[in-house]
Formats: sequence, structure tokens, C-alpha cells
Amino acid sequence: MSNFLDALDARAVAITQRIAFAGVLTMLVVAFVTTTDVLLRWLFSAPIDGLNEIVGMGMAVAVAATFPAGAAQRVNLTIDVLNDRVSPRRLAWLKVAGALLLLVFYAFLAWRIGIYAMKLQARAAETVYVQLPMAPFIWTVSMFLGISALVQTVAFLVAVKYALAGVPSPSGWSIGQADDVGAPSRRPDIDDRRVQAVGFGIVVAAALALAAFDAALGPIARFAQSQPLAFSALIIVVLWILLLLSVPLAAVMGLLGLIGTVAYITLDPALTVLGNESVQFLTNSQVAVLFLMMGSFAVVAGMSSDIYHLAHTLLAHRRGGLALATIGGCGGFGALTGSSLATVATIGRVALPEMSARGYSTGLAAGSVAAGGTLGALVPPSIPLVFFALLTEQSIGQLFVAAVVPAAMAILFYLVAVAVVVRLVPTAAPATQDRASPREILHAVKKAWAALLLLAIVVVSIYTGICTETEAAAIGAGGAFIFALLRGRITRATLLQVMGETTATTALIYLIIFGVLMFSFSMGVTGLPKRLTDFVEHLNLAPLLVLAVLLIVYLLLGSFMDSHTVMFVTIPIVTPIVTGMGYDPVWWGVVNLIVLETGLVTPPFGIHLFVLKSIAGTNVPLGVLYRGVLPFVVADLVKLILIVLFPALALWLPATMIR
Repeated sequence: MSNFLDALDARAVAITQRIAFAGVLTMLVVAFVTTTDVLLRWLFSAPIDGLNEIVGMGMAVAVAATFPAGAAQRVNLTIDVLNDRVSPRRLAWLKVAGALLLLVFYAFLAWRIGIYAMKLQARAAETVYVQLPMAPFIWTVSMFLGISALVQTVAFLVAVKYALAGVPSPSGWSIGQADDVGAPSRRPDIDDRRVQAVGFGIVVAAALALAAFDAALGPIARFAQSQPLAFSALIIVVLWILLLLSVPLAAVMGLLGLIGTVAYITLDPALTVLGNESVQFLTNSQVAVLFLMMGSFAVVAGMSSDIYHLAHTLLAHRRGGLALATIGGCGGFGALTGSSLATVATIGRVALPEMSARGYSTGLAAGSVAAGGTLGALVPPSIPLVFFALLTEQSIGQLFVAAVVPAAMAILFYLVAVAVVVRLVPTAAPATQDRASPREILHAVKKAWAALLLLAIVVVSIYTGICTETEAAAIGAGGAFIFALLRGRITRATLLQVMGETTATTALIYLIIFGVLMFSFSMGVTGLPKRLTDFVEHLNLAPLLVLAVLLIVYLLLGSFMDSHTVMFVTIPIVTPIVTGMGYDPVWWGVVNLIVLETGLVTPPFGIHLFVLKSIAGTNVPLGVLYRGVLPFVVADLVKLILIVLFPALALWLPATMIR
């Protein structure tokens, strides 16, 4: 009886992976259909009628198909700052609490989206142009979320099983790859009947707590409505406490947002908001998730190594040439993947051994990789900027174009930092190599032409207005797949790799955004952003001073937390304050990203430094990494100050876009 739960969990992983595979394959089909539509419209002025409506409904189902696999593979974004400071037994029970809250969130989503589908069916709702019935698609979304809740129930019981053994359950995928959570051999030997009894007891206790909350809702509502600022502050304090206790971000923001909303508009309307907001986001035709697929296929196609090779060929003859090439390679790799941590991890494994073998100091090698990694998020197309656009209803295209000049500044300043370091510390880099011959340069350009062409098509098509952001993402994803196919890189293993990465990232992102949407709504109902904006205005402080304080706070948060987490948590509160002072939201999106990415390389807690520490090995002290990255941190701060003082550096190019 002790192996039934393990076998059930492994079975859930296998089945949900197949469901997700079908969903991600649908996304790839959408990419090709959208690309065909662009070509038909551009060449023959004959677009596919009503494609946006079809894509919106189809992608809603395709995305929802990844949710069960996300639950089975423990795809969560959590903060693990306190993990090393909490005993394994306590951490194990914290994971149980997190799994239970996530189960509740899945169940609420499935329930309320099902009710939304019921209402659509009752009024025979159809899309406007092609008159496509909407209810079947939303019913399917609800079904997938219901399956996710069932799978999360198994995950909850597995967490209980580990907790009874006194060890934390595997975390699964969180800004990385999916763990092999379905391996029974890794499970503690605890009788399943005991696990089920304890799990049932926890669920009953949670139900009683929910009933107690319902009974106390009257006093809570009166307190919230009479003291909105205090109530909002309490919600935010509880939010951070739960996050620091390793509770998944999606569950924390979604359920606390629901509680905050219930206190003002009662339970049923609040749940209706949860269902409506989630459906509206799911059916949005802005299918930014295709940028994620583009990055995965680009890596499979070898485009990232082509970019690095080109940078190495052009720059290796200069003093510190490999460090310069690493910066350039990080910029190109980041443009393909849109992820800073992926850039650090991938380029770091290639560049650190190469520079070490050629006599570069560990500090310069690690510093150039850590700093260059931040280009992964800044160089468009940027995944964090997609998040910002979706959460603030800004134009993805304008944010991408606004990041072009700051990204170019970042690359230039990093190159200058390398030049200064090798000049002041000659032993940091060996003597110069021979300059590459024209034939070698031409060969490197030929190898990298596919990556350069793909990036040019995506960015230029958005800038010139030929394509929408969604269409550009589709072209990028389809193009990367074709290049990988032509190079013979599409095998069963690589296809499964891309599908797995896209599944994990899609499930993670959408579930978090559902939570953020609910939290944002609750903050709007409480009036906190407006009250904070009014408070800032009454202080009569210069907007620049207020902005400086906010940026310092962001820098501190980014130094020990993942930038995505900080962005998701703070955007609903801070963005209205910044825009209320008269700053452009597009400019703020770029500045917000820059300061968070700077935090990732800022000692003592910069996440990039710890990623590099794991790559470099235990014989490399953290102090060496700290000293190596400091020149690049200075370069980042100079860049940040210039963009804050001169917003036109970010806003000039978007103003010239063809709309």
C-alpha cells in the first residue's frame, strides 16, 4: 500500500505530459498559420479572415492544456531565501501548506471558469467576426483546470508523505528544468493509508478555517472598509511572509487578492472577477508565449553558439578579447532566449572554462558572464518586458523598441568596463591574439546569418508596423523551428526538450498572472495605489527623489530575489505611483527591468553570482566573484542614472515607430 501514491504520481506525470505535448504542438501550428496570414496580407493583401478570434480561442485551450503538466511537475515560482535557515522538517510542512493553497487556487479557477462557460452557453455567445461558439472552448479550459486540481491533490499527498518522513518534497521546476518528480525510488517509505488520513485531516482543518473566515467576514469587511490603508498594508505584509515561507507565488497572490476583494464586494462577485479576468487574459490574442518557444527552438538550432562564435571571431584579437566576446555573445544569446538566468547558465558553461584555459583571471571571467547575463532580459525580444506589458496593458512592441538604446548602452558600457579592467590590472587577461582573417570573419558571419536574420525580422517588423507583436512572435517561433529542422537538430529528444520547456514556462507564467490579476484588482478596490499616489504628492518631494528611493528598494530586492518575482509582486502597487508622478509607463517598464537586472549581479546576494559559483566549482571563493563583478555593477549604475535623467534615451525610438 506504500507504493500506490508513488505510482499514481508517476502516472499523472506521464499522462499530463502527453496532454501538454498536444497543447504545445497546437501553439506551433498557430505560429505557422499566423506566419502564413502575415505573408498573405503583405504579399497579396489577402489575410485570413477572423484569424485573431480563432487564435484567441485555440490558444486559450492550448495554454490550458499545459496546466495539468505544470501541477504534476511542480512548476512553481517560490522564494527560497529562508530554506537554509529552516529545519528540513519545518520546510517539508511549509511545502505541504503551499501545495494545499495551490490546490485551492486551481479548484477556484476551474469552478469559476466553468460558471463563466455556463453563462456563455446559456446566451449562445459567439465571436464577433467568424461567429465561433465560445462556450466549448471555455468548457475545455475549465476541464483542464479541473484535471490540474486533481493532479495537484496527488502532489499535495506526496508533499504530506515527504513531510511525515521529515524531508521536503522535490521542488520541481522553478526558473530551471523540471525535476523527475515521478520517480518512485526517491520517495520515503511511508504507508499510503497514513498519508491519506493525515492529508484528509489537513483538508478538514482547512475547511474549518475557511468556515471560520466566512463567519468572521462581517467584521473583516467593516475593518477593511473603515481602514482601507491598514487593511491593504496587512494584506501586503501577509503576502511577503507567505512568500518568504516558500508558498508558491501564484497561490499567494491569487488567494490574498481574492480575500481582499471579498472584504469589499462579497464572495460571489469576487469569485466572478477571478473567473472573468482569467478568461479575458487567456483569450487575449496577444500570444506572447510564442517568444518562449522561439528561444527554445533557437537554442536547439545552435543559433546561440553561432552568435558567440561570431563575437569571438570579431573581438578575440583585442586585449581581454574573450571577455569582450562573452559580452557580445550574451547579448546575442539573450536576444534569442529573452532570459537572463538561461544566458548566464549557458554562456557560463562555455566561457568560463575557455577563459580559464587561456589565462584570464577568474574575477574578470565571472564578472563578464554575470553582467552579460543581464542582457538576456534587456535585449529585445525580452520575456520580462512581455510580462510587464501584459500586467500593465502597455504595448509589447513599444517596450521592445524602447529597450533597444538602453541595451546598446549596456553592451557598450560593459565593453568599456572590460577595457578599463585589463588596462588597470594587466594580469587579468593574457596578451592579444592574432586578428581573425577576412575568411574567418566571413565564415563566422555565414554561420550566424540565421540568428541575425531571425532577430532582424522580429524587431524590424514590430518597429515598422508590418507585424503586430503576436505575429512577430509567431514568425520567430516558426522561423527558429524551420532553421532547427534544416540543420537536422529536430529529433525526438530535442522536440521533447522544447515541448517540456514551453510547457513548464507557460504553465508557470499564466498561473502567476491569474494570481497577479486578482491581486491587482483587490488593490484597486482598496484604493491603495491611489492613496499612495496622493500620499507621495502631499509629501511635496521632487519626483526624482521619490523615484530614487523606489529604485534603491528595487536594487535591494533584486539582489536576493528573482526579478520575475519582484516584478509580479510590485507592479500592481508601484506602477500607479510612478505614472501618477508623470513618468511614461513604457519608460518605467525599461527602468524597472534595468534596476532589477542590476540587482541580480549586485553583491552579496546577486543570483547570477551563485549560478556562476555552481558552475565554477567550490574552489572559487565568492569574494573573487564579488570583486570581479563590481566594475560591471558600476557600469550598470551609470547606465541607470543616465536613463533616469534623460528619459528620451528610452522613449525616442518608440516615438518614431510606424503604427
